[in-house]
Amino acid sequence: MSATSPLGEPAAAAALSPREAPALLVILAGPAGSGKSTLCERIVRELPGFERVVTSTTREPRPGEVGGRDYHFFSEAEFDRLVAEGAFLEWARVHGHHRRYGTLRRSIDERLAARVDLCMNVDVQGVASIRRVATGDPVLARRLVTVFLMPPDLDELRRRLRGRGQDSDAEIERRMETALREMAQWRECEFCVRSRSREDDFEAVRAIIASEKHRVARFG
Repeated sequence: MSATSPLGEPAAAAALSPREAPALLVILAGPAGSGKSTLCERIVRELPGFERVVTSTTREPRPGEVGGRDYHFFSEAEFDRLVAEGAFLEWARVHGHHRRYGTLRRSIDERLAARVDLCMNVDVQGVASIRRVATGDPVLARRLVTVFLMPPDLDELRRRLRGRGQDSDAEIERRMETALREMAQWRECEFCVRSRSREDDFEAVRAIIASEKHRVARFG
């Protein structure tokens, strides 16, 4: 008599069935003010097993920000050294080319290997860079989910930027110019969510995550 699983199926077939959903790297992209940072924080807070990827920057910490929790803060010289060492999965100059942001490769690899789901928010340059790396890295490719958050309109985006109270009028206008360029590149992502309310945006991305957890191609 052939062995069977507790469900009555042949043991051999049961052994070939996926037993655990794969860990995902969920990347949220979109212009400043699209809500990607807030959404990433909520995913980490409310979806079991998720952690936020802490990215790196050369800008100065804002009031209340803590190194290693909000960002890894590096000097220009430290950032240059890490670039030379190939430590970044992606990095770019943004906002007038006077700041650099990047994602340390070890921040991704170690946690995915431990089967921890990750969420991070980057600009569209970062998405394009990570997707290029993934074309030569089948493990990363099986884990990657990219979502673009499209603002409802430019007036709402400007209102959100002003409501944060973090930037001068000149900086807001510079961010609006950057937003127009980024919004034109929404096809760099696999999914596009038209931003509505925070609740609607969260439910849309949660549905994407739930679906991607069951995509056959992700089981390796």
